[in-house]
Amino acid sequence: MMEEKYDDTFLARWLANDLTDDEKLRFENSAEYQDYLDIIESVDLLEAPSFDKKATWKSIQQTQQTPAPKVRKLQKSWMYAAAAIVLLFVGFSYFNATANATFETSFGEQLMIVLPDGSEATLNAKSILSFNESSWSNDRTVSLQGEAYFKVKKGEKFTVATTSGTVEVLGTEFNVHVHDGIFEVKCHEGKVKVTSKTQEIKTLTQGNAFSSIYGNRASWDFNIDNPTWRDGESNFREMPIKHVIQALQNQYNIQFDFENVDTTQRFTGTFSHKNLKLALRTVFDPMEISYTFKDEKSVILTEAK
Repeated sequence: MMEEKYDDTFLARWLANDLTDDEKLRFENSAEYQDYLDIIESVDLLEAPSFDKKATWKSIQQTQQTPAPKVRKLQKSWMYAAAAIVLLFVGFSYFNATANATFETSFGEQLMIVLPDGSEATLNAKSILSFNESSWSNDRTVSLQGEAYFKVKKGEKFTVATTSGTVEVLGTEFNVHVHDGIFEVKCHEGKVKVTSKTQEIKTLTQGNAFSSIYGNRASWDFNIDNPTWRDGESNFREMPIKHVIQALQNQYNIQFDFENVDTTQRFTGTFSHKNLKLALRTVFDPMEISYTFKDEKSVILTEAK
């Protein structure tokens, strides 16, 4: 049987504990396995030197551009040390290339994130945003679940990727809301290109909005000076009441029993993040839905008779 070779990528995956069970078993039964264990144990005894990524990368580039030096055998101890450095460098590169920066908000929480280029993303409650730090200079893409407001610095294309569609800009301010069949984009400044899951493309300028609710698409204009969730006030246009209830849960960390309510009804209006009872009245009174507190954290909804 041909002897299996273990290249730098394989060793980096081993260091990252990213091997399959079969790969791990074959490696542990190989002749080289103990040698690499010895290297790792030796590295544990070494004091980590300072690491200048830019200088190291420049050195690597210079090395690649010059003729390869003559090969000179090393004593075994120095060979181990050199191999350890290679392993550490490759392992660092592997982690850096695959690791995403992820940010998540809890109930009633907002979080402002400064992205690597100075752009800003503010997350609404119960939302998740992630991006690849190592590739950011070449690919300004963020993944979003929930809702976020973006202030994008001018530069190369900036993309917000969601399960329901994408939003592409060069530099602007806009809001994206995506959740369980809901995809809504509002442009507050500049211009954005929206591509829905069905590949429909829509260009929005300041004050324009687009939504796809369970596949039903709509466009409209809104007042950019009206309060938003960033100011403590959620607002909705023709939104199924199910999603308004979800927004109330996210802001106030309460649970609703809505088995006896037609959740396909549409709501247009706002609710405050600062007063729960006022928010309940604002949403449910116009919908003729009654609400009863079961306890501090749970509310029962019923259709008014």
